[in-house]
Amino acid sequence: MELYRYEGELDATPEETFKVVNDDEKLKSWSPIFEGNEYLTEEKRAVGTKFKTRMKVLNRAYQFRSEIIEYEAGRYIKVKTVLKQGDIISDFRLEPLESGVTKVGVTSHFDTESRRYKLVLKGAKPVMKRVLDHQMKKLGDVVER
Repeated sequence: MELYRYEGELDATPEETFKVVNDDEKLKSWSPIFEGNEYLTEEKRAVGTKFKTRMKVLNRAYQFRSEIIEYEAGRYIKVKTVLKQGDIISDFRLEPLESGVTKVGVTSHFDTESRRYKLVLKGAKPVMKRVLDHQMKKLGDVVER
């Protein structure tokens, strides 16, 4: 089930954009729900990297276990987050266009067999889209400074 999809353009190179996306401290500047990552592997940015992500939403703290399943520095990262209700697969990709402009694509899918969670998430999708679209706008604000 698709949770989120975003496509847009930023007035920055893929390298400039990826520096902001690929750095935990810089992530906090455009993702206010992100509190940090605890790395469970020595490598922080490579296929196989495992980590716990801490987020705070509406004054509630959440922690998720994730693994980078695909990675290309400066261009692409794909993460699998394992929940007891199912797996979330998210990817963030950058494609250079002309004149220092970058095409940004983000998708997130939730794989579950539970009809109950599918219904809950279907109802929550519009709220999630608003929150995540706002984060993408903030990413643009940070990168295009």
